[in-house]
Amino acid sequence: MKNIRNFNIRTDLWYETGDGFWLDVHGNTARIGMSPLVQETTGSFVAINLNKEATPLARGESFGSLEAEKHVGHLKAPVSGKIVTVNPKVLENPRLINTDPYGKGWLVEIEMNRFEEEKQNLLKGEVEVTAWFESEIAKYEDKGWIAES
Repeated sequence: MKNIRNFNIRTDLWYETGDGFWLDVHGNTARIGMSPLVQETTGSFVAINLNKEATPLARGESFGSLEAEKHVGHLKAPVSGKIVTVNPKVLENPRLINTDPYGKGWLVEIEMNRFEEEKQNLLKGEVEVTAWFESEIAKYEDKGWIAES
């Protein structure tokens, strides 16, 4: 875990930089959650719906929806495959996304079928993730989405 301007970030994971998802990849399976910066700027999560297990997905397709204090919208799959596990704890308590984003606040596990092709759309590595995260914080501060730290 690395602290980047008051955000604790795991730099050992893959990140989808457009929507701010993290992916913990083991073999052909990825556990997916939301980065602390996304949850910080979205506000407290109050409701979440996730597609059922065995649902096939293409990268960019909706795998569920969420409602937070500052946002309502669809969750877009960062990789193609099928949902193999839905986190029941986050369905019961969406606030886990805010309070434990890398632990109990994960969303789904996807059995990936195009990772070798799609990983070019993801970011990994301490230097790369740190630089991206710092630039995202600056961008969000400029837009007034988070207070300057």
